[in-house]
Amino acid sequence: MYKNILAFPGSVARLVDATGMYRTVSIALGFLTVVGILYGFIGLVEYSGLEQLLAVTVAIGVAMVVNLLCSKLWRVSVNMESAFITALIIHFLLIPAQWGDFVGNFILAVVVVLATVSKYVFAWHKQHIVNPAAIGVVLVALAYELFPIPGYFEASWWVGQSVFFIPLLLAGSLVVMKVRKWTPVIAFLGVGFLVYLYEEWKFYGEIPAPEAFWLSGPSLFLAFFMLTEPFTMPPTKRLQFGYGALVGFISQTTLFLSFGIKMVPELALVIGNLLFYPSTLRRKLILPLATVREVAKETFEFAFTKPGTMRFRAGQYLEWMLPHDLPDSRGIRRYFTIASSPVDPLLRITLRIGETVSSYKQQLKKMKPGDTIIASQLAGDFLLPRDIKRKVAMVAGGIGVTPFLSHIDYMQTKSVPKHNTVLFYCNNTAAEIAYRDRLQAVSNIIPLQVVHVLAKEKTPPYEHGYLTKEMIIKYVPDYLERAWYLSGPPGMVNAYSKLLLDLGVKRRHIKKDFFPGLA
Repeated sequence: MYKNILAFPGSVARLVDATGMYRTVSIALGFLTVVGILYGFIGLVEYSGLEQLLAVTVAIGVAMVVNLLCSKLWRVSVNMESAFITALIIHFLLIPAQWGDFVGNFILAVVVVLATVSKYVFAWHKQHIVNPAAIGVVLVALAYELFPIPGYFEASWWVGQSVFFIPLLLAGSLVVMKVRKWTPVIAFLGVGFLVYLYEEWKFYGEIPAPEAFWLSGPSLFLAFFMLTEPFTMPPTKRLQFGYGALVGFISQTTLFLSFGIKMVPELALVIGNLLFYPSTLRRKLILPLATVREVAKETFEFAFTKPGTMRFRAGQYLEWMLPHDLPDSRGIRRYFTIASSPVDPLLRITLRIGETVSSYKQQLKKMKPGDTIIASQLAGDFLLPRDIKRKVAMVAGGIGVTPFLSHIDYMQTKSVPKHNTVLFYCNNTAAEIAYRDRLQAVSNIIPLQVVHVLAKEKTPPYEHGYLTKEMIIKYVPDYLERAWYLSGPPGMVNAYSKLLLDLGVKRRHIKKDFFPGLA
């Protein structure tokens, strides 16, 4: 029984990893929608289940139609799941109209239209600049300010009611687990909470109970479902921390009242999007395929022509979108680490494609030179130390070698520091070793030692089994002096991280290559 309980978080993590990002968010928001409707039917919220059903139907229907029209007008691939997500977010920001209230549902439809269109209008190089749901609400509120009409409009964020706390915490945590963006979420909630306490003390002379912040208001919903929106997220953890902290501060401070501005959560998020926009990859890259080659058993390298203005750092990754007919449940998007050097004229990705694969990989394997793929959302902190004298040790599991290929190739560049490096490259069999000759050749140019570890095959002179303390001590006697980098399947990364900790390596000296899920 206890083993099953302990295994449950790992099982959830594997399930989330195997589900596409958009699908995970859709499921989480769908779950909250069902919860809200049930609450309406049993009287836990004041908006009836039928009123909520009508509001959801209006929001989703309008979003789907407008998104389809915009995709045809702008001649881009349509992403209906994105429209579905935007519609459900807006549903939770605006109070569901009472039965028969045409004006209330009309306003909901207008917000959805503006939010959907904003993805195409407030965009640069086909990538939107601000959170669509937030800008939709802000634009309607601004219209009410500029052209006063009977009635009053303001987002209610009714999902912030305390009865949603547990469902919101569960659904939102799954989303953040998927996109692996705990840093901005924690920064947002932490800074927002501190500013909230200060403002309450300043105006009322007392410190309120923490539940007043956590159990009411929109903080959790904004943090989980809007702050983490990938296209408006800065690329590195340091910037993501600053982004979350800034939005948390702006959303709770009263400083803007002196300028006659009542700060609301959606406006705080839009301001944060705009201020951090220069740090994001400000375009979608339309990349033509240059070459395809098999670099190991069932392992293929796809090389795409890189735009001359594109810049990235070794170890970073991109989201790769490949529209195709009848996509499976994992969708048309994947995150792949760039396997090439920043100075390489080609952007390379390397992945395993076996006999039974997803519809995405099937489509990728069908690509011919000249066919295009769409890349965006450059991100990642898997960067080598700034200290050029710092020694490095790398542990790669299978395709987890890709960020190390980028680092190792880049270290051959004349003006780039050459860190003393040991690479443990772990595979099942020798046939699965990718770039074996290339790694051997590079080891003659830079201070690189490659140690191959095969789990299911004895092939001298390679090590057999799994990476052990004895192997580390044998090949890296100065292991305590090195910065350790782990990349591969989550289970392997976590196991070898524990191995290093048991050896006395400090946690801050271990860096893991985690990106938003395997799907």
